[in-house]
Amino acid sequence: MGDNYDPNQVIKTPPQRRRRRRNYGTVIIVLVLGFATGLIAGMLIIHEKMARELAAVQEELATVIEEQSHINVTNVYVPERKLKEGQLSVNPYNTENFRIDNGFMAYFDENGEKISHLGCDLSYHNKYVDFDELAKSGCEFVMLRCGYRGYSAGGLAKDEKFEQYASEAERVGLKLGVYFFTQALTVEEAEEEAEYTLKLIEGHNISYPVAFDTEYIDDESARSNTTEISDELRTEIITAFCEKIKEAGYYPMVYASENWIRRYMNVESLRQYDFWAPQYLEENDFLYDFTMWQYTDKGSIPGVKGEVDLDISMVDYASFVPKLREAVETGGEISTVSGEENMTITEEESAEDISITTE
Repeated sequence: MGDNYDPNQVIKTPPQRRRRRRNYGTVIIVLVLGFATGLIAGMLIIHEKMARELAAVQEELATVIEEQSHINVTNVYVPERKLKEGQLSVNPYNTENFRIDNGFMAYFDENGEKISHLGCDLSYHNKYVDFDELAKSGCEFVMLRCGYRGYSAGGLAKDEKFEQYASEAERVGLKLGVYFFTQALTVEEAEEEAEYTLKLIEGHNISYPVAFDTEYIDDESARSNTTEISDELRTEIITAFCEKIKEAGYYPMVYASENWIRRYMNVESLRQYDFWAPQYLEENDFLYDFTMWQYTDKGSIPGVKGEVDLDISMVDYASFVPKLREAVETGGEISTVSGEENMTITEEESAEDISITTE
């Protein structure tokens, strides 16, 4: 101890510090406010993003509506094919009314009015065609081979002249139809041929039928000659092709000879399709009903060098076939109408649809 120690001195202990109570209520309030602020900010960001996306969608929709506003739903009326007892009707034409007119075959009604339309069918084998001259010749339409299936390997191929001839025909104002030369052995191959045809004609103004060319091949090694095809299967093959074409909004047709139809098809099952009849006679005594006649394979016409297949159509397909495609694209209605033989199809000036008038 030191000398300064005083025994009477009172020793004071320092006062004990009081512990502060934490205010948990304030902390909770701060946390809640922070969470709420973040939530509101997030919702505002999301709302703004959704508003921008909604505005973009509305703008896109308005653009689509504006682009489509010119498209009117098209109602198209197709002449009814006359059937007899549920079967394909027989040749309804008066053979005496087929006669040569200005060097070409024509058909005249009972009043002496020509009602047929002159055309020709072309392919790669017609290598030299002047379409300007052809258009001046009186020819109204061309049926072009767009493609074919090979005899042996069975591959699909485009006719080498198709694109050139299709563009030229459209340029000079000739009506355009096409045909595909088949070697299909199955329904699946026929559908493949139809899909291939649809790709080939895409972008072209097809105003005449899309025909399925089925015929005997004068080559023993051809795949259709080395594989047996029953009448039922061939009929199913034809139907498969035609229905694919029809679903796409085009008008299917079957090219086949009388003998081929009679011996190798169930003709009553094909009554809904128009027939293109190859028969090289001055008088057409084709057994079955038909709407187009290939009356010679050795014809001559200005614009085509050498021999050419010449045709007449008994139906003015161009007056309604383009509307079929439009009706499919716009969700329009397709109807059939019946009338007398002197049926004409005229487009109303004040409407988008086509009406039928009978004389």
